[in-house]
Amino acid sequence: MIYLACPFTHSSPEIQEYRYRTSCRVAAKLMRCGIVVFNPLSHSVPICEFLGDIEDQHSFWMSVDLPILRRCDELLIIGMENWTKSQGVRSEMFEALSLHKPITLIDESDIELLPNVKKTSRRFLKSALLPVVEDVA
Repeated sequence: MIYLACPFTHSSPEIQEYRYRTSCRVAAKLMRCGIVVFNPLSHSVPICEFLGDIEDQHSFWMSVDLPILRRCDELLIIGMENWTKSQGVRSEMFEALSLHKPITLIDESDIELLPNVKKTSRRFLKSALLPVVEDVA
């Protein structure tokens, strides 16, 4: 099972919606190929409406999401703009690294190649679920 990570929080609701929808599109693409995916955004965003105010959103969602990440086989990060500044993606990445789980980072422009990933995509440990293909010009 792949845990899908991408940044979400932003001051612009439009950018948050874009990130949410992009993560759902990636999850659907992988699912169509028979890959089991957990997308924390498709799980959490709709639920937020019913939670009410939560003082520390990041801590709350990490307490929900990291136990699921621990059960996943690997981590796929969508390298959207400013992904390195995402506290959530960093937490997920460090957790996966500490568990020696394969991590694959793809550029947003490479989503259409999925489930294949470019040979030049950044990887930490070898993925058993995402095949590597020659780079496409």
